[in-house]
Amino acid sequence: MGQCIYLTDLDDTLFRSSHKHPQGEALTRVTTATNGHHGHMNPAQQGLLSALRATGAVIPVTARSTDAFSRVHLDFGTRRAILANGAVILNAEGVADPAWLAHTAHIGRSAETLLLDMSALIGAELGSAARSWIVEEYGAPVYFCVKMNATGAAEVRSGITAAAERLASRFDLSGLQQHANGNNLSFTPIGISKREACRHLIDSIRDGGGAPLIGIGDSLTDLPFMGLCDFIMTPSGSQIADLMARMTDGDLTP
Repeated sequence: MGQCIYLTDLDDTLFRSSHKHPQGEALTRVTTATNGHHGHMNPAQQGLLSALRATGAVIPVTARSTDAFSRVHLDFGTRRAILANGAVILNAEGVADPAWLAHTAHIGRSAETLLLDMSALIGAELGSAARSWIVEEYGAPVYFCVKMNATGAAEVRSGITAAAERLASRFDLSGLQQHANGNNLSFTPIGISKREACRHLIDSIRDGGGAPLIGIGDSLTDLPFMGLCDFIMTPSGSQIADLMARMTDGDLTP
């Protein structure tokens, strides 16, 4: 029987920004962020990655672009990865799968005008309260992201909600998958997803030898790719763990 195959999200799963860690916790910086919010691991996260490395193949599955992923300073033991919410699949040599790139580029370019109009609206109507950008891979747009510039949790939450409502009132978003988690609001063209990329990758690497497939993630948008796996793991305090706690308590309100 083969070792495990771990498909794991990165941000807020294996590491997080220092301000999201409890004060006084021993931290190791593991990413370089252009905005200064570098990713850090606590001892438990470091121990988890070591255990994963020792028992199987660790394959990152992340919303990070190719550029942002290049600034993750961790050795996963493989060069395989799924990047940009599933728009890019890196093979065992760390090279982007050209057929998959062509597939997702076609989807992204079909939504390009809409994404540009959404970005223009956020810039014009929210101004300095928010920042937004279109993530591109190999020249093709693949998703749109909005973040608030506020620092308070309540301000961020209300700002993200207001931005989502404003965009929904002005545009037909039926062709996009919307996701909100903390200070992150994103819109990805339907057809580009972690789940579809993972399905493609799994088909190419699973050899029928019985290696357990384990999905790890923190966000509700990770659940679709995690659902392809034999088992799932999530950090305590994550969006997934909070949903499970509410279900246990009989409270399914957002």
